[in-house]
Amino acid sequence: MKSWKRITLVLFGLIGGTMLFGYWSFNQFDIALDNISAPYFANIHSAYPVRGNASNGVYPLKDGLASTSYGELTTSTDSELASTSLETSEELATSTDPKLSFTFPQKGDGIYIGCTYQISWQSSTTINSLETALIDAGAREAIGPKTSGLAKENTIEKESQNLNWKVGFSVWPGAYYIKVSKINGVEAEFRSKVFEINKMPKGIDEEEKINICRESSG
Repeated sequence: MKSWKRITLVLFGLIGGTMLFGYWSFNQFDIALDNISAPYFANIHSAYPVRGNASNGVYPLKDGLASTSYGELTTSTDSELASTSLETSEELATSTDPKLSFTFPQKGDGIYIGCTYQISWQSSTTINSLETALIDAGAREAIGPKTSGLAKENTIEKESQNLNWKVGFSVWPGAYYIKVSKINGVEAEFRSKVFEINKMPKGIDEEEKINICRESSG
C-alpha cells in the first residue's frame, strides 16, 4: 500500500514538472519571437508612414507618401475643377459684359420740346450701336421714334460716348426715361434716371429758345 502511494506521488511530480517546463518553454519562445519581430515592424513603419487609418480613408504609400481614398480624391479634384471653371466664367463675364451708366440726362433734369441734346454715358466697352427708346415713366410705355424724335437704331461714331436727340414736337410734357435694349447688337437692359420733358414757353423769340436749349443741356 505504501509503495502505491510513493508511485503516485512520483507520477504527480513528474507530470507537474513536465507541465511547468512546457509553460516555461512556450513563454521563452514567445519572447524570442517578439524580439525578432520588433525591428522588422519598426522598419516597415518608417518606410510606410500612415497618417490616419482606413476608417478616415487614408492609406500608406511608399517613400513616406500618403494618399486619400479614391472617393475623397475624386471629390476634391471635382471641387477644384468646378471652382476654377466658375472663376474663369466670372472673369469672362466681367471682361465681355458691357456696363453703361448715363451722364445725361440725370435725375431731375428738365429738357424742352424742340431742343437738340446729346445723350451721353460712360461704358466699360466701346459702343458702336445702341437700340434705344423713350419710355413714359408713369405708364411704362415706349414712345415711338416718330413722336419722341429718338431713333430706335443708333450708330455711334468711333470713340464717341454720346448721340444727338432732337426732342419731338409731338411729345407730351411729363416724366420719362431712356431705355437701352441692345448694345452692339447684343441684348442689354440699361436705363437713365427719370427726367422731365417741358413745353417751350410761349411768346419767346428764337434767341430765347436757343438759350433755353443751351441752359437745359447741362
